[in-house]
Amino acid sequence: MAIQTEHPETSGSASDGDASASRLWERLRIAGHVALQVFLGLVIFFQVNYLSCQRYHRWDLTQERKYTLSDTSRNFLSHLDSEVTLVMAYLGSSPLHDDTKSLLSEYERHGAGRVRVEVLDLSRSRQRLAELRDQQGLEFNRDSIAILSRDRKKVIAGEELVIRDPASGRIAAFRGEEVLTSALLEVTERQQKKIYLVVGKRRGEEIQSIVRQLTDLAATQNARVEMLALEGAPAIPDDADAVVMAGNQQPLTEREVALLADFWHDPDRESQGGLVIFLDPTTADEALNAFLRTHGVGPENDRVMSVASIPGMASRKIADVPVALLDNPGVAPSLANLTTQLVGQTQSLAVESDSDLLKAENIHPRPIMMTARNFWGETAYQSEEIAFSEDQDHPWPIFPAASVERGLPGDASLEKPTSRLVVVGNANVIAPDGNTAKVNADFALSALNWALDREQVAGISPRRPAAYVLPVNPAQFSLLQSLIILFLPALALTAAGAVWYFRRA
Repeated sequence: MAIQTEHPETSGSASDGDASASRLWERLRIAGHVALQVFLGLVIFFQVNYLSCQRYHRWDLTQERKYTLSDTSRNFLSHLDSEVTLVMAYLGSSPLHDDTKSLLSEYERHGAGRVRVEVLDLSRSRQRLAELRDQQGLEFNRDSIAILSRDRKKVIAGEELVIRDPASGRIAAFRGEEVLTSALLEVTERQQKKIYLVVGKRRGEEIQSIVRQLTDLAATQNARVEMLALEGAPAIPDDADAVVMAGNQQPLTEREVALLADFWHDPDRESQGGLVIFLDPTTADEALNAFLRTHGVGPENDRVMSVASIPGMASRKIADVPVALLDNPGVAPSLANLTTQLVGQTQSLAVESDSDLLKAENIHPRPIMMTARNFWGETAYQSEEIAFSEDQDHPWPIFPAASVERGLPGDASLEKPTSRLVVVGNANVIAPDGNTAKVNADFALSALNWALDREQVAGISPRRPAAYVLPVNPAQFSLLQSLIILFLPALALTAAGAVWYFRRA
């Protein structure tokens, strides 16, 4: 009988071959998994980058929102109806290069495809600069921004975008946004708006301060302010787009009110006028009050007040009124729910927003400010001690400001040009001492733009990011120097020695 036996060497070779094949397949499996992971990682990487390019959101984490356009600029850019090119020609080494470029990129981003930005280097882009000189007649001899729209153009020097400290020459504030938005309005609007401020009815030093502030505000919106004396004037000038009365301390005559009424609402005019009236509660202006009551905004013979009671002390009258801006669909929708303060005496307004008689005449009054809940309209405001009386005083809600829109006959939907009026029962919305609060300035500017039928630039105005200087006296500087030179190196050496010691131990 023959017995077959397996040769040891042959058996070992087969086992080694199987093991090698198994290890090979294991390596191939691991390599396949790694390749798949790399492939999926690349797919995720490119998907994330694609989505971040197509759908992204920016966060401006700077303290002063330096890289965020204001509501005014964004609203204007969203309503832009013409193509605009912004040509930035700066030296690459200019200290304002990066800030200006970032600002222009925001205009391009919010321009809905109608704003194109071109950045040139004065020392390198000579061919393109020569083309602009030959084609557009633009000479760039220093840092400048050119704005081109249709057949109009404007060049802004780079220095116009900053305010410098006259003593040190350092940049104190960057006002690039307000300069650029004003220039864009100038090249895209057909005609500059003209605002007339009534003078002769308030003390000269106060009205001059108001003129300066109003001029600066209007300049940011491509509008010009001129002074108007109603006494003896045959009519409101034909080129007037709006008239402002900033707290008249002398009453108007019936003839002067008739001039304002004809300017404000004349069905035969192609465009209606705008009125912005800041009332002085101390002036009994019967003719003006009668005109306002006819249009649903009645100035009350009261003062908006409250009482502060502190235990152990006598009660104190409060005349400075905190107010909240209401969600008015026209005047300042982006300012809704912001709060501010009306300084000085304020009178309340009776706003007849639900009057069927006014609606029949196509007149639409609306409140635009409301006081804090603890304020009321005090009729016995001359008394030393006041208290709310349900029989005599006007209860909350108190409206110190209102708007009126009057349409043409038969234009119930207000699609045609309308007459617009803003009334505030306080004379110091624009402070005569020059220290107008930011919200008050934004409100005044929004009221003007609404009266001018320019809602697209109404809202929160551009901020001016200022240079922040940290004051350090010599003693503090010496301590800071000692910390940097001695304490921090000693702390690092101590930590290194401790690590070495514990490792040796």
